[in-house]
Amino acid sequence: MQQEQEQQQQQQQKLVKRGAEADILLTEWHGKKAILKRRTAKPYRHPALDALVRRQRTVHEAGLLSAAKSAAGVEAPFVYFVDPVRAEIVMEYVQGTVARDILDAGLCRQIGRYAAMLHAAGIVHGDLTTSNFIVVNKRGNKRRRRLVLLDFGLSYYSERMEDRAVDVRLIKEVLASAHVSLRGAFAAFCRGYAEVAGRKETDRVLLNVKEIEQRGRYARVE
Repeated sequence: MQQEQEQQQQQQQKLVKRGAEADILLTEWHGKKAILKRRTAKPYRHPALDALVRRQRTVHEAGLLSAAKSAAGVEAPFVYFVDPVRAEIVMEYVQGTVARDILDAGLCRQIGRYAAMLHAAGIVHGDLTTSNFIVVNKRGNKRRRRLVLLDFGLSYYSERMEDRAVDVRLIKEVLASAHVSLRGAFAAFCRGYAEVAGRKETDRVLLNVKEIEQRGRYARVE
């Protein structure tokens, strides 16, 4: 009976995205749409080590997803179920528009607030890009947009200023390349960050961003 249920569930699954580390599938959870993230086996690793790595990363990501919501106050998908053995997470399906496609100064500011909220809770996202935010309009009202942060697969706990700066530097590069036509995008992000972290802390982070950029330029010259 259980095997039949599993086969039926697999038939209902639809691949949304195939990543280097995991597959993202659209599925159902107790009659409603959900997202299944399944970490795929890596043939280059010893099977026992591979199972351990995928298990640990799955549990780690599920914990960070919950912490982002409870400790940081950031909107993130609700975790329904975690299967460490199969390296799977079943989570809330968030229907909306990718922030990358409708980015404006207001969203940049909110992304900055989210980054600071995570950092204040000791969480570094690790992949802070406009592709990892979903915008949900509440009853079509642009002023009541819900911003949801996705993909905590590269996230980790850290209090180091440089780790926070790496997060900020990544979104800065994304805004400067993929959203070059949106003037003042990073400045809006920084305003949002400062609203949560304060001006002094924001300046410290931006100073570290500048130091990282200078090291990168020096390395290229070398």
